[in-house]
Order: sequence, then C-alpha cells, then structure tokens
Amino acid sequence: MTEPKGQPWDCDTIEICADAFAGQTVVITGKLSSMERKDAERLVERAGGNAAGSVSSKTTLLVAGEKAGSKLKKAQELGIEVMDESSFIARLDLQLP
Repeated sequence: MTEPKGQPWDCDTIEICADAFAGQTVVITGKLSSMERKDAERLVERAGGNAAGSVSSKTTLLVAGEKAGSKLKKAQELGIEVMDESSFIARLDLQLP
C-alpha cells in the first residue's frame, strides 16, 4: 500500500476501534486532509464496515471531505447520515501521529 507524502502511519497497522463501522455501508467523498481516500476506505473495512464508491439506498453513512459534491447532495436527499473528517477520525478512535 502506498502512503501519501508525509503520512507517517500505515492504514493496515495503525490502532483503531475495531467495530466503529460494524454493519455499515460507508461512502467517502471529497478531499480528506489527513489521509488518502483509499486509506480511509481501508480503515472503514478494518472497523467492520463496507466501503462503497457510490451513494445508494444501501448507504448508511457518508464521510464528506472538502469540496464534497454530488455524492453529498444525494446522501442528503436520501436522509443518509453525513459526518466530516474529524468525526470520522474520532469514531475510529484514531490517534494520528
């Protein structure tokens, strides 16, 4: 797994809350400031969730980074829970170096 420049941690080994997204289907959209989207998706999977690429009626949560666009709008229209990056990190109990 490639790490973005300046990211001093590995999404496959960093300690997280193992059931933070248990049973949820999570879509991540927009630009995240602390990690690449693929790393965030891997963290969702490690935390018991399913990372999806598009918003649908099966989506239970959308993580919205900067400049979230049509996926955010669709999630809001469907009444899907939306959280920002800091809430995502907090739910994972992720301690970034």
